[in-house]
Amino acid sequence: MGQKYKKDFQEIDFLYNNKTYKLKTSLFGQYQIKNLLFAILLAEKCGLSIQKSLKKIKYIKPAKGRLECIKKLKNNSIIFVDFAHTPDALERVLKNLKFKFNKNILIVFGCGGDRDKGKRSIMGYVASKYCKKIYLTDDNPRFENPTKIRQSIKKGIKIDFVEINNRKLAIQLAIKELGYNEILLIAGKGHEQYQDLGSKKIYFSDENEIKKFFTYHKKQTPNYFWNSSITSDVFSNYKRFNFENVSINSKQINSKSLFFAIKGKRKDGHNFVKEAIAQGAQRAVVNRSIGGVNSKKLIKVPNTLVALNDLAKATRRHTKAKIIGITGSSGKTTLKYMTSFVLENFDKTSSSKFSFNNKYGVPLSLSNLQEKDVFGVFELGMDKKDEINSLSKILNPDIAVITNISSAHLKNFKNIKEIAKAKSEIINNLVAQGTLILNRDDKFFDYIAQKARKKNIRVKSFGLNRNADLYLKDIRKNKNIYQASISYNKSVYLFNITYNNSAYIQNVLSACLIMFNLDLNIADKKNIFLNFKIPEGRGDMHKVQIFKKKFYLLDESYNANPHSMSLAIDNFSSIDKKKNQKILLLGDMLELGKKTKFFHRNLAKSINDSNVDKVFVIGEHILETYKFLKKNKKGAMLNTINDIGGLIRNYINDDDYIMIKGSNLTGLNNFSKKLKKGKIN
Repeated sequence: MGQKYKKDFQEIDFLYNNKTYKLKTSLFGQYQIKNLLFAILLAEKCGLSIQKSLKKIKYIKPAKGRLECIKKLKNNSIIFVDFAHTPDALERVLKNLKFKFNKNILIVFGCGGDRDKGKRSIMGYVASKYCKKIYLTDDNPRFENPTKIRQSIKKGIKIDFVEINNRKLAIQLAIKELGYNEILLIAGKGHEQYQDLGSKKIYFSDENEIKKFFTYHKKQTPNYFWNSSITSDVFSNYKRFNFENVSINSKQINSKSLFFAIKGKRKDGHNFVKEAIAQGAQRAVVNRSIGGVNSKKLIKVPNTLVALNDLAKATRRHTKAKIIGITGSSGKTTLKYMTSFVLENFDKTSSSKFSFNNKYGVPLSLSNLQEKDVFGVFELGMDKKDEINSLSKILNPDIAVITNISSAHLKNFKNIKEIAKAKSEIINNLVAQGTLILNRDDKFFDYIAQKARKKNIRVKSFGLNRNADLYLKDIRKNKNIYQASISYNKSVYLFNITYNNSAYIQNVLSACLIMFNLDLNIADKKNIFLNFKIPEGRGDMHKVQIFKKKFYLLDESYNANPHSMSLAIDNFSSIDKKKNQKILLLGDMLELGKKTKFFHRNLAKSINDSNVDKVFVIGEHILETYKFLKKNKKGAMLNTINDIGGLIRNYINDDDYIMIKGSNLTGLNNFSKKLKKGKIN
């Protein structure tokens, strides 16, 4: 059986007598679905066809007071009432709310008198398990002392709570404190129209109290709004305030910025607080006093990086955006940009800038999500174990993508399988009903998929392998573009794309699978990829004019590992060069540990099998590659970056092709940027 939640309804695919049916209902919760399926089965046994039952289901509404939605607020918060008054019933309701909405839950509840005394502390514990805050109040105390009832419940409460015996006032306070994109559950009485006080019964309705509150309280509390709700969550000791963006760079501040003074390896942000405030920052988050700065502009915290993480987590709790987290050994930055680019065609989308994928970049990017964002696309990097776990715990993605597994950062791992294990840490922090998207062509597909399925995570795959859920069926050239036929769910979709190389195709397939899993209609979006530009240094092609020559530069200089190096060489080899030369300029692949020599030597085979004409190298480790090249492919070993100018003068002709690739620390990336501008010596 498959289950998907959408805005105000859910879709269920179920199997009966080897036939699949689709059920669509505004009810939610596992127990509601079980009841519906049971009713359909009973009706079928009585002679009513399943198809007829399915047509009638849309008219079914929840029973009065049973997980009944009473109020939907403009800030994306929802108020429910439910009759749950036992530990099992309360846990079932809270579990279903958490499962469907994945939001903070506030709860108003008490326990009835003269019965079930042993269950009261358990009720307190159950509420603590699922809720952000408890408003402890009276239910139907009957002839028992209500103070003693609440005292019993309190023994099981493990979280923040407030005790108010007056149920009406408890409901009012809970609504006032209900923040942005949260759930309020008022439990215990459900449909009841009275409160039993023992000696008397008074008229009382949870539903009516909710409606009366909104009749008499037109003005919302500051906590109701996006930014102020987030800041009140994180900086509870400070007056609520609004901000539009978050920065750790004092040079990127505007009048609506919140500046975090982060201490890094080389610089301490506290030394730039004055500059940030002078630039107009709303507030600066610091861990010490800053002389010459108005104290009202400072928010003091024990640790500014922890505070930034807290802000990111609060933003994640409040946002209604679907969050996509992308990791992998190579291709993740390009896929992030591509996914963000295509999602912008559907609705407002935020994404992490540049390669903001570490312990600073991920919380910073997430904190910059905006209220109106419908999608958020973020990149997660790592160079040691537990990093992906820590970052994805902040991100809490709805969809996680692992592009591939290779030997990047191998120096910190015993073998590549350990890298696969570290990348798969993202599985731990997917939301309920989250989806893991994997590369079916990757040799670690089965290993990671098995880990995910053990945790009941839904796995979807893309690739050239026809066993993938989404795969490339065919690709044909049509004038200056390519037409890709992509198969998904027994249907074929056509897309026009600009490039035909394996890395680009894999990203297109992955982006399509992300869109399908967001239930987006892409049937009429065949040109959605056409205007996407490959990020600089990751395979972008430029016509360079320098030294009175015009030639083509395939810029792969952003970074390098064995997997991305092989893909880049294959891509370069696939270019139709006609009579012109193809020249490779390679630098070292770094962070490969004990296998550095092995991987550089192994690279020679890919080059020898390619149609590259000449290879020039610069660096220490890449000499191992050069040694094992075929004699006719050897160009020269360069001593310094400056020698590349001579290479261009002496070896490159008009309309030749040159590809540059090496790890960031080789300096080739900066050189390529200057070369594209014609600014090298």
